[in-house]
Amino acid sequence: MGALLEYRNCPGCGHNDFEVLFESNMEQSDFQEDIDTVYMLPGGKYGRHVKCRNCRLIYVNPIEKASKINHDYFKRESDDASIIRRSRLHAAESQVRLVKKYNGGRSLLDVGCGEGFFLFKASETGYITKGIELSQDATVYARREFGLDVEAKPIEESQFPQNCFDVATLWQVLEHVPYPLTILKEVNRILKPGGLLVASTPDIEGIPARILRNKWWNMRRIHLNQFTTKTLKNIIENAGFTKASRVSYRESMSLAMLVIPVLKRFGVYEYVKDLFSASSIFGRTISKMRIIYPSRLDTCTVIGFK
Repeated sequence: MGALLEYRNCPGCGHNDFEVLFESNMEQSDFQEDIDTVYMLPGGKYGRHVKCRNCRLIYVNPIEKASKINHDYFKRESDDASIIRRSRLHAAESQVRLVKKYNGGRSLLDVGCGEGFFLFKASETGYITKGIELSQDATVYARREFGLDVEAKPIEESQFPQNCFDVATLWQVLEHVPYPLTILKEVNRILKPGGLLVASTPDIEGIPARILRNKWWNMRRIHLNQFTTKTLKNIIENAGFTKASRVSYRESMSLAMLVIPVLKRFGVYEYVKDLFSASSIFGRTISKMRIIYPSRLDTCTVIGFK
């Protein structure tokens, strides 16, 4: 298994002094699996979680090799897009209002833009948008459905000029990447002076995580870093941003997005998944039924300025 894994120093501060919180429950065969989805996962599989004794960031160590992770995301398909679309577009409206509150610029980069739901709502309000996303299938969806300018490549390979964007957003991205500080430093380089960064991740100190602990739905194989508001602020400041502060927006989740992970957890979703398709009356109905709640319930969202 050692050939499949790589060890890393703390991805938040670079130190190599940690305590083990709990061991991995994964088998060697789990590392051979592709990433089918990043949505509506039931959890259950996770790597060894450790906590940095210097900055207190919780992260997985060791992890799958970064090249394997990028390759898996590149191949990820957007089979869930029709199920999550309505809820994600609704949440994106609140996210756009949040961005506008703190920055009046026009150019916006969304890193890890997925299928383009946030970018579409941002472009509707007048932003000149650009998206970066590893999944080739998701970029095709964003171009086809919304006509967005999205590229399927890591931001490190995008070679944007210095000082070229007013706003950069990373919605639920930093928990997935092996080296989040490297990405944040690149975002700092390409933002204009005074530019706005908005980053959100699951909150391991949120109420659901405190109650469920390692049964929490965001304890997943694909989540390599588990942030709190404090450790998210720390890494943003380590990347050169100032005035880091916590903010919140209105999150939206459909009933389908709640039910499907439960069905997957008990191994029955494959038998009933046709019921949840956008072509079925039941699927359309359950996707319209939404729960609206403040993002801070389960998510850290932090802004910073260049």
